[in-house]
Amino acid sequence: MQRGGSIGGNGVRQRLARAVVGVGIGLLACSGGSTPREDEPRHRTATAAEAGRSIGAATCFDCHDSFAGHHITSPEHSDCESCHGPGERHAYTARASDIAYPDSASCLACHSAGERAMLTWSTSSHVRTDVICSDCHDPHGREPDYVRLADGPATAILPRAGESSQLCATCHPAVVAQLGLPSHHPVAEGMLSCGDCHDPHGSVRRTGAPATASCVGCHQEVAGPWIHEHLPVEEDCGHCHVPHGATADFLLIASEPGACVSCHSIATSGAVHDPFAFATPCSDCHGAVHGSMSDPHLRR
Repeated sequence: MQRGGSIGGNGVRQRLARAVVGVGIGLLACSGGSTPREDEPRHRTATAAEAGRSIGAATCFDCHDSFAGHHITSPEHSDCESCHGPGERHAYTARASDIAYPDSASCLACHSAGERAMLTWSTSSHVRTDVICSDCHDPHGREPDYVRLADGPATAILPRAGESSQLCATCHPAVVAQLGLPSHHPVAEGMLSCGDCHDPHGSVRRTGAPATASCVGCHQEVAGPWIHEHLPVEEDCGHCHVPHGATADFLLIASEPGACVSCHSIATSGAVHDPFAFATPCSDCHGAVHGSMSDPHLRR
């Protein structure tokens, strides 16, 4: 009886010991789980506190060896700490919060003169929407222009487009949708890139000239000068055309006569036309829609 009780007591003690160990492991797990993972946002551009001294690029490459080849081929980006700040503390802790992430000001410290100047960047639409240089450029990347490669969805949607256009597509899905409409500029086919018409470092249009300048650079046959001008054409091609894509032919905002009667209403022009004239394209008669050398009513 005593022997049996001893055995039973040992079993109780063993079960109690296992329970204590289990509770201890559980507490450790909960303790580890409750510690928040270090927040390392990609856009953390603030200078790291107590970053320490500079350690040199060679020390950086001990861990970041994938950048070593870039160090050789791109000497202008060879000094890691000129963009990231001192790396002594980061080298010790390996935490991203202990190294600075370069902001646009870091880039403009060098890209502010000569052919690398970004004179209109500070007033660009990208700046107004909190885009920074490294959103589009990878300073550890490759030429030309260190443009980042787009993510998987953008390359799948526009597989034949240029790399820079695919990158634009990651932030401009509405434009991508327009590029799939029946009438569109051949960006998706890789025959034209977004940068041919837009300046990513400045204004929405590639040039600061009148709104038509970007268009007539390619469409010179409509540039004139004309003796009889069609005034909307002189102001902005966008009055009649949608630049990225449209359901109507020739990138028109609406099929004829819809595009025309938005200005030349039936109320004002109907008096000199047969009612059935508005069932046919206006350009059947007014063929010189961009300008005429002979007719003020823009006939050829």
